[in-house]
Amino acid sequence: MTSEEIQAIFFAECEESLTAAETGLAACQQGTQDEDTVNAVFRGVHSIKGGAGAFGFIALQAFTHTFETLLSDVRDGTVPLTEPLIELLLRALDTLSDHVAAAQGAGETPEDTALLAELTAAQAANAGGTAAPAPEPKAKPAKSAKAKPVPEPAPEAQDAPNADLDIDLDAMLDDLAGAMGGSSPEADSGDDDAEGRWEMRVRPHAGAMRNGSEPVLMLREAIELGGRCELCDISEVPPLDKIDPETGYLGWHFSFPTDVIETAVRDIFDFIGDECDLVIGRGLAMPPVQLPEPKPGNVAPAAPASASAAVQEPPRQTPSAAPPAAPAAAAAANQTIRIELGKLDRLIDAVGELVIAQAMMAQRLVSEGVAATEELTILESLTRDIQESAMSIRAQPIGSVFSRVPRILRELTQSTGKHVRLDVSGESTELDKTVIERLGEPLTHLIRNAVDHGIEESDQRVAAGKSPEGTLTLSAEHRSSRIVIRIADDGRGIDRERVLAKAIEKGLVPADVQLSKEEIDQLIFAPGFSTAQTISNISGRGVGMDVVRQNVKDLGGRITIESEPGKGTAFILTMPLTLAISDGMVVNVGDQTLVIPLANVVESLRPDIEQVKGLGTQRAMINVRGRFIPIIPLHASVGAVGATEAPDHGVLIVVETEGAGRAALLVDAIRDQRQVVIKSLDTHYRSVEGVAGATILGDGRVALIIDVDGLVARSLSASAAQAPTQAQEAA
Repeated sequence: MTSEEIQAIFFAECEESLTAAETGLAACQQGTQDEDTVNAVFRGVHSIKGGAGAFGFIALQAFTHTFETLLSDVRDGTVPLTEPLIELLLRALDTLSDHVAAAQGAGETPEDTALLAELTAAQAANAGGTAAPAPEPKAKPAKSAKAKPVPEPAPEAQDAPNADLDIDLDAMLDDLAGAMGGSSPEADSGDDDAEGRWEMRVRPHAGAMRNGSEPVLMLREAIELGGRCELCDISEVPPLDKIDPETGYLGWHFSFPTDVIETAVRDIFDFIGDECDLVIGRGLAMPPVQLPEPKPGNVAPAAPASASAAVQEPPRQTPSAAPPAAPAAAAAANQTIRIELGKLDRLIDAVGELVIAQAMMAQRLVSEGVAATEELTILESLTRDIQESAMSIRAQPIGSVFSRVPRILRELTQSTGKHVRLDVSGESTELDKTVIERLGEPLTHLIRNAVDHGIEESDQRVAAGKSPEGTLTLSAEHRSSRIVIRIADDGRGIDRERVLAKAIEKGLVPADVQLSKEEIDQLIFAPGFSTAQTISNISGRGVGMDVVRQNVKDLGGRITIESEPGKGTAFILTMPLTLAISDGMVVNVGDQTLVIPLANVVESLRPDIEQVKGLGTQRAMINVRGRFIPIIPLHASVGAVGATEAPDHGVLIVVETEGAGRAALLVDAIRDQRQVVIKSLDTHYRSVEGVAGATILGDGRVALIIDVDGLVARSLSASAAQAPTQAQEAA
């Protein structure tokens, strides 16, 4: 694994640690301040600090050290977790996130001098004016440095082979343990009072060096706490021809002053968990080496006496080693691996081609007069299983996007002075990773718009009989094969008269136009449109909402608005769960073959003539079990030639939409129902209104996939606009 790959893993783990710390601090803010919650915040910051030191991110490491020191005092109970302190910790976490982004090259290193001073002052003030304990241990290593009388022969011998390495392991070992050739505790202990210190023995195993972990850096951190390396145990190192480079042979004996607490030392090695044996207590034996298990079928050669002793040592530890077996098995059951996203994309593409190939083979067999066979049914079932498994790998909880919202709100409350409470639900709802990655920008714009335009100032809210604190609600839920995301506020709602007047002023609509409430609401998505009186760093330039609609549209989704004056506004985003493969109903309309997404389909029926009723001259309605729904001839919307125009001569596909309710699409016939691979029209042609994409059928032809919500909304709006004109002409 290259250093770049290890660094990528570190940054991925940084995101996880930041999310865990953010969640923990949010829980503390809500009143959950138990030990587990505080420890989760501490571990998140501590993990980032360890990796930052390994990769040489000095600014990141320095900031996390101060941040972690304060969190350590909070965890130990010496600093009370008050509301002002939580606000300070949240600001520190925001700055830590900026430091991580700067280390990735995604921004400038943040200015943190003032914040570091606040963190240090909070520690000193809350701890009764005592100074932070971190500087004291730093003087201790100097004393142990003097206790290194033996010269360092090893580095010279290793200069040539280690010339290309970034880390000189031998030099680091010498710094920690002095001479490696059989030093004794008495030789290293100097004149210090051994009775005033407690002891720790630690032996990292092979797994401790996976994923970029470096145990030596953890030992350095132990020294920073005030520890002193009494002995580096090399007694288990075998002859050179028998060394397994993946086995941990070295052990270290440390002593610590009594003012260093045991949990602080244990936390250093939490990062590598069970891959490191650690015992604390005076006079205890060094943990044994974990030798790799012999491969089945291999007969080990006769071993010398020393090797036999090493092999026979583990059985003495059997009683203490037996209990952890169950947790280890549980951990193995939940193991995860990190996969490069490009490899996953290629897998999804291959699965899509497999779906197309399976459809082509089925079509070919039908054309050859071969009826459906059991083997073909099994192949279709296996193809679907592979497709669903591959898509589930790409699925991620939307909580990774929602977790960014608290920081956005904190920044907005600071700049606007408004107090806003966040309610979140459905954060465990899963959808495609590509959709998640591209949802961040639209959500940011909508939240900024809700706080700046929607939620009133505190005095205005009180005058309106509301709570002085506004509420922003963020929710997500599954509906069939779609996900519905709702961003709602309890603010003033949309002032439609003002919106229409501004649109007329800008020439977006004629002065005498008659628009419905929904059409007026859609005007806020026009490019350059804004009702803000002044331009600020939050809004006013009219370049946000049009970007939101375009981004949502690019993802194959829709955005609708619900608003009630004085009650608030809600933006509803309806997104596909995946952008790759979906189930569809293949239909014939004149000379065209189209695909209707199965997620929208409610039922299909062949109506009798008496079920169809006219509404004016442009609209036909059908009575479906006592409910009249509009009939939309699909051929008129897609320009098909030779299609059936009489509803009683064709097939009606009843569909459900988000904004317009139910409608019946008139088609000639239903041809098939199958999985289809979605191809973007934007990539290969251009965006077409009413069309969600295209797919390749089993016979090799291209079929358009209908955007049911967009097509129904456009057809109903066109009919409503024509009705007044026809009435005037008739008069």
